[in-house]
Amino acid sequence: MLKSSTIWIAFALYMCFLIGIAMYVTMKERRESGSENLLTASIPWPILVMTYIASLMSTWVFFAGPGAYYRGGMGYWLSEMSYIALFPIICHFTMNKVWVINKIRNFTTPADFYYERFKSPALRTVLGIIFLGASFPYIASVLVAIAKAANIATGGEMSYTMVVIAVGLIMTVFVTIGGVKSAATADTIQGLLFIGGLWAIVIACLVVGFGGSLSDAVSAIKVNTASFFSYPGPDGWVPYSGRFGYPFACAIGWTIMLPHVFVRSGYFGDNLKTQRTLSYLTPALQAFVWTGTMLIGLVGIALAPGLPTGDTELIIPYMINNFVLAYNADLAVVLMIGFFVGATAVGLSTANAFLSVASSIVSEDIIKNTFKIKVAPEKQVIVNRCVIAAIGIAGTLIAINPPQLIFTMIMFSIAIVMPLFPILVFGIYWKKATKQAALISAIVGTIVVLMTYFVWGIGYTWYGAIGMLASTVLMVVVSLATSQDSKESQSFYEALEQGENMYYEVDEQEVSA
Repeated sequence: MLKSSTIWIAFALYMCFLIGIAMYVTMKERRESGSENLLTASIPWPILVMTYIASLMSTWVFFAGPGAYYRGGMGYWLSEMSYIALFPIICHFTMNKVWVINKIRNFTTPADFYYERFKSPALRTVLGIIFLGASFPYIASVLVAIAKAANIATGGEMSYTMVVIAVGLIMTVFVTIGGVKSAATADTIQGLLFIGGLWAIVIACLVVGFGGSLSDAVSAIKVNTASFFSYPGPDGWVPYSGRFGYPFACAIGWTIMLPHVFVRSGYFGDNLKTQRTLSYLTPALQAFVWTGTMLIGLVGIALAPGLPTGDTELIIPYMINNFVLAYNADLAVVLMIGFFVGATAVGLSTANAFLSVASSIVSEDIIKNTFKIKVAPEKQVIVNRCVIAAIGIAGTLIAINPPQLIFTMIMFSIAIVMPLFPILVFGIYWKKATKQAALISAIVGTIVVLMTYFVWGIGYTWYGAIGMLASTVLMVVVSLATSQDSKESQSFYEALEQGENMYYEVDEQEVSA
């Protein structure tokens, strides 16, 4: 439908847009602070909320999400809504505590927080590897989705491999130049762009297919496949285990423990009010986006029931090519451009976030703290940029030959970090939790998750829930069987108390005023 030259021009303009933001933010930071930091940031609530949302959404919005709702039905959407409601509670008891301690200690990577509590170099290394392992599939999923979008938008004219390489280059160059502050600023613009594009596609497809009547679309579904409105959904792919495993995985793994959202929800806020704004505004925006994504799946199955599994993730371009094009060719072109631009915007937002935090993990957790390689301060930025480039290339190579479903890569990344959540909670609230327990829980919990996928074959319904259960039990049992010098965690709890006294008191005064 679109010419390949149109897509290449769009890529070029998009890269200019990102590079422009990177250069502006970098120069502004140099003027204000006299230095630049690619790996950390302190940002106000509007940018924090949008960078968090944009980082969360990923290719799920235009590919995996509509396909998942097409296959899973309305019950799948209800699962989404159930875990979204948990976000403010989880943030209040965990990530706000993380933020308080970070304001005292100035962390860079997720593992920094755990090290501050347990003082275990081995744990830092293990966590760095796990968080890094979660990053590559997610980065690859973004490149896959954008390449598919370009290939579909041009009717197969564009080479999948060439687009993967081009997008990988754009992503890598942007993060290399600008770092996390640039990514956060770009996310604010990209987030508004993809949310607007998503709902434009929803409304247009509903108008084309059913004259704008949602009730007519629902009536068509009831005739074609009434199972859309009940578990286990049209494809029967959401069994009882999935009804628990999926929302639980998203509530813990997706919204909190993935490395790029961990640092955003725990490190980036410029004050406690910003943190609290994130916790109550994010669920509303999530619900808004997921409802739009669900409606695409709903309209898709109403118009074209019975699509093969692999095609369901392409339901948006399928509807544009098979229904909108016959209705109005110009509208079809506009929507296909919107589909491509939206997929690129939301995808690069997540990829940039993952790439920046993955580079900090390698630079800080692996190079600096595991291998004890000292880098002169004046050369640190250069080293960070080299690491970013290496990880960007690695993610690009993985994306060249990916699994069939983008959903698979995304959910595996979510599952693999879930066993780390009990360590976080026990570390904050139980002073008897030991570093031995944390290390064993991280290793065994991760192994259990891998076994659910590659040995027992239940990872695709339980996700990381069983590994998280194993980690929880081990944290209790091993902590009771071992001991750790209380002096090693003393600085952690002192920082927590100091931060709470400092920031919670100030916040209460602001509220009273």
